[in-house]
Amino acid sequence: MGGGVGTSYTSGMASLSLGDVEKIYPGGAHAVRGCSLEIADGEFLVLVGPSGCGKSTLLRMIAGLEDITSGTISIGKRVVNAVQPKDRDIAMVFQNYALYPHKTARGNLEFALKLRKIPRAERQRRIMEAARQLDIEELLDRRPGQMSGGQQQRVALGRALVRNPAVFLFDEPLSNLDAKLRHRTRGELKELHRRVATTSVYVTHDQEEAMTLGDRVVVMKDGLIQQVGPPLDVYRRPANLFVATFIGAPAMNLFEGSVDASGTSFQGACGIIIPLSEAAAKTAAGRSITLGIRPQHLEPAANGIDLTVRICEPLGDETDVMLDGPGGSNFTARLKLDAVPAPGSSMTLGPRPGGLHLFDTATGERLV
Repeated sequence: MGGGVGTSYTSGMASLSLGDVEKIYPGGAHAVRGCSLEIADGEFLVLVGPSGCGKSTLLRMIAGLEDITSGTISIGKRVVNAVQPKDRDIAMVFQNYALYPHKTARGNLEFALKLRKIPRAERQRRIMEAARQLDIEELLDRRPGQMSGGQQQRVALGRALVRNPAVFLFDEPLSNLDAKLRHRTRGELKELHRRVATTSVYVTHDQEEAMTLGDRVVVMKDGLIQQVGPPLDVYRRPANLFVATFIGAPAMNLFEGSVDASGTSFQGACGIIIPLSEAAAKTAAGRSITLGIRPQHLEPAANGIDLTVRICEPLGDETDVMLDGPGGSNFTARLKLDAVPAPGSSMTLGPRPGGLHLFDTATGERLV
């Protein structure tokens, strides 16, 4: 993206606060349950989770497109529960772009500014500044039907940008792009936010997008917030089994078991034995536990677990290897290999130091 940021893009920066927000639909469907969040001025927060987890409903409540059942939403110091969407000082970018098909890109960018009676010279200045930011200057006289999906998405971003909102809201804006363009546009979004630094809330089901874009991520399930934190903290210390399996690809290897009679190792129900640190063994003693190992944290080890290769998926410098272990257990490892091992060949792997995660099987919660 070319060009610098004009002073017009220093919007009335605002924090965003959600206090115990609930959404119950007629009929009793509980879409969002007691969500509380404090989003700082200029922060890029990502809501991530599977379909139906409540993330888009929460975003629409912030926008004013859904009524809240209870709780409070504040932009800056103003409670906006009863404020109309057009008066909330927000700009929203949708998955389907929502461009006016009969208007040119310039007309789409200008429309909201006309409604706000922004003087013509200021409208044009904002439009050209946004066009330079997003590299869409050559598209300004084209209609949406004359643009690719990626170009339409840039125009949709520009339409939000020219409004100088206090808060940007993004509802899965990259879902309709192919993988290469999605990766490029994601990088441009991150750079745009670095320059403009407007408070942003971004919804996605794609955990890779969440990890790469967010200052913090909010993992949701069944209308509940499961964990909030910087992406690497959530990856390295998942709060529960759901977060552990949802964040990270390939998915974490999980094995149920307990601390063995010696009090020094994990004894899996499938027969695998993995040494534990003294602190971990003490914490897990007397519990039914689930042990997790990320595929990236398995490595060749002389005293590891004897495994048999089932399937290999070469990825270039790394290879995903699916393996059969003791008692019918299954392992996935992401390894740097000089050659792809043949199905049926043997490998001995173990967790790298610090690569174990322990969870209470009954509650799913992480054990410290």
